[in-house]
Amino acid sequence: MNSKSYTYTSPGDIRSVAVIGTGSVGASWAALFLAHGLDVVAHDPGPDAEPRARRFIADAWPALVALGQAGTPQPPLARLRFVATAAEAARAADAVQENIPEKPELKARVLAEIDAAATPEKIILSSTGGITPSAMQASCANPERLVVLHPFNPSHLIPLVEVVGGKHTKPEVIEWAMAFARRLGKQPIRLNAEAKGHMTNRLQFALVREAVACLIEGIASAQDIDAAVRYGLGPRWTLMGSLLTLHLAGGNGGMQGILAHAGKAIEEWWTPMTQPQLTPQVQERLAMAAAEVSSGQPVEDWVHWRDEALVGLLDLQRSVERLAPHGSPNKEQETQDYGASAGR
Repeated sequence: MNSKSYTYTSPGDIRSVAVIGTGSVGASWAALFLAHGLDVVAHDPGPDAEPRARRFIADAWPALVALGQAGTPQPPLARLRFVATAAEAARAADAVQENIPEKPELKARVLAEIDAAATPEKIILSSTGGITPSAMQASCANPERLVVLHPFNPSHLIPLVEVVGGKHTKPEVIEWAMAFARRLGKQPIRLNAEAKGHMTNRLQFALVREAVACLIEGIASAQDIDAAVRYGLGPRWTLMGSLLTLHLAGGNGGMQGILAHAGKAIEEWWTPMTQPQLTPQVQERLAMAAAEVSSGQPVEDWVHWRDEALVGLLDLQRSVERLAPHGSPNKEQETQDYGASAGR
C-alpha cells in the first residue's frame, strides 16, 4: 500500500469526471454530472456506446430540469466526450467514476488500468452494487483513494447513494465521497462495515425474496403482491424507514410498546418460511408475473412513466421532510471547506 499522504481536490473544485462504462448506471451518472456543471470524459468499448449514452442523457434531462438539478433546458452534450481507453479518461479528468459490469476479473483489470493512469491525488469512485471495496483495492497500487459510491436505479433521480470504504480507504476519502455526493444533490449514507451487496440491496432483496416466496406458495397473485407494497408499505416508507415505522406502530409506547405487545409474532413473521431458489420453473413463473404486473406493456413505456412519476414523488418527499419533528435534513454540509483538511 502507498503510505504517502496526498491533498485531494475539494469536491466543490472538481470540474470534470471520468465515467468508465456508460450503460444505464454510467449514463445516469454522466447526466447528473452534466446537470451540475461538470465536464464528462467517458469511455466504454461497447458498440454504439456513445450514441446510446447521448440518447439516454437527452431522455433523462427533462426530469433533471423538473427536479431543479439541471439549469438549462437542453443537455450540454458538447461537454461530454468519449475517449479510446479508460486510462485516457482517468488522466484527463479530476476524479473517476467506475461503472463496469459486476465481473470481478474484468473490474480488477480495468481498475488496475485506471489506478496506473490517474495521479494518486485523484479519487476513484466505484458504482459496484455488490463487490466489496477491499476486494477491488487488491488491484490498485494506490488503494487508499478507492471508495464505493453505490447509486440506485435510476441513478440520476434516486437520491440515495451508499458510501463504503475498504480496509485501505483513508477516512478523508470517505468524507470526500460524502461531500461530493451532497454536491450532486444526493443523500449519502455511510456504511461502517463491508458486506456483499452492501446494505440497501440486503434490505431490498429480503422483500424480493418474500415476494417470490408468496408467489410460488400461491398466497396471492402477482398484482396483489405488488399492490401490498405500493399501497400498504410504500407510502409509509416514502416518509420513514422500517425502524421508525416499527417505533410508531407501538403508539405512545413506541418501540418498547410494539415489542412487548407483538415481539413473539414479529419474530415469527420475519423468519423466512420459504427460501426460494431460481430454478427454471421459478424463473418461468417470474416471467409470467412480470407480464402480469406490467400488463404486457414494453419496459420502455414503464421506464418513462416511472421517471416522470418519480419527479412528483421526490418533490413531495422533500416538502414533507421539512415538516418532520426533527426539521429539515441539513443538505448544505457540502459547503464546508473540505479542502482545508482533506489528505493532510
